[in-house]
Amino acid sequence: MRRTFIFLAVLGSVLLAPAAYAAAESFTVSEKGVTESFTDVLPCVSDSADVTITYNSVFHVTELDNGSYHVTGTLAGTFTAVADGVTYTGHFAQWFGENQNTRNSEGTTTFIVNGRSADGTRISFSEVFHYQITATGVETSFDKPLCH
Repeated sequence: MRRTFIFLAVLGSVLLAPAAYAAAESFTVSEKGVTESFTDVLPCVSDSADVTITYNSVFHVTELDNGSYHVTGTLAGTFTAVADGVTYTGHFAQWFGENQNTRNSEGTTTFIVNGRSADGTRISFSEVFHYQITATGVETSFDKPLCH
């Protein structure tokens, strides 16, 4: 009789567990060898550059039925950029993550670019952006771009 009671108690606790445990949905998307071309700022060098990037990426999301979620993504690859007649080549990496629940939210993004031109001119740039929204609605953030 005692074993039956323990079994029923355990079974009841599993069946009555918060829905969030059973309701989490996740997915991940990975891409390899993606190539894109666009015009953008070339950090620390020029306000306008024609850029081509080739990268691999991973994007992951976990979401609960109550609207809470966690999302993260990473891109890393190579670039070629032409600015003011000069061609630069190098590597870049970007990471971002965000968490939100019914009370607060926060997120962070990092970005790094390193490259050089045929004449030896270097590009070295990093940026960190972060925001937070508290349960009381207070919003704080910072953005720190840096040319090295």
